[in-house]
Order: sequence, then C-alpha cells, then structure tokens
Amino acid sequence: MSKDDLELIFGEALLADEFGAKDQSDGEKRAAARRWFQAQLSGLRTLVCQNPSIAGYLGPEAKDRNALLSVLIDILGSQYGQTVPVAALSAQVLHYGIDKLCTCSESGSGPQSGLRRSRLTSVL
Repeated sequence: MSKDDLELIFGEALLADEFGAKDQSDGEKRAAARRWFQAQLSGLRTLVCQNPSIAGYLGPEAKDRNALLSVLIDILGSQYGQTVPVAALSAQVLHYGIDKLCTCSESGSGPQSGLRRSRLTSVL
C-alpha cells in the first residue's frame, strides 16, 4: 500500500467524527494524517523503540517485513487502536523507517538505548 493510500485511510479515520458542511477532500484528509503522524512521532518512538519485542528487528541484516508488521501491530494496538486503524499505522511506521524512528545517539542514550541501530527502511 502506498504512503498516499495510508494517509487517506488515516485522514478518513481522524476526520470521521468531525462535523462540517461538506466532506473533506482527499488532500485535506492526507494533510490531517501527515499532521497527526508528525505529532505522534515522539510517542511512537517511545512505544516502539523501547519495546523489547522490536530488538530482534533492529540491525543491518535484512528482516522479514511481515513479521515486523505483526510485531508493530501488537505494540501499537493498545495505544492507538481507538484512534486510527492500527495495521495502517504499523505500515506507515514501516514506510517512515524503523531506523529513522529508532535512531540511536552516539552516546547510546537515544530512544533505543542499548538496542542495535536499524537499517530497515523497506516499505510494503
């Protein structure tokens, strides 16, 4: 699924409860989704990168994206399941890149402290 398709799914879910005189355009839905995702990055980083289940998917080796998607769905489901479709959010995190999300600082005090830095940047 493309990034645009995922943003459209997010936007529809986020704007579904808003009252208005007209339906939002696809562009407005995607913009709302981008704003929401950017606003959630810190929380996503904490939730995902500090979870011990993600450690096996970090590192320079090629990883099974389907297995990683399943782990992300499990991790994100409890926190975001009522807000947006969790599978779409998990796929969006894959599009964003686990390595970008879980960047480790040089001192080792980054969000994944002690976990290996990911090189997984593949998309669905």
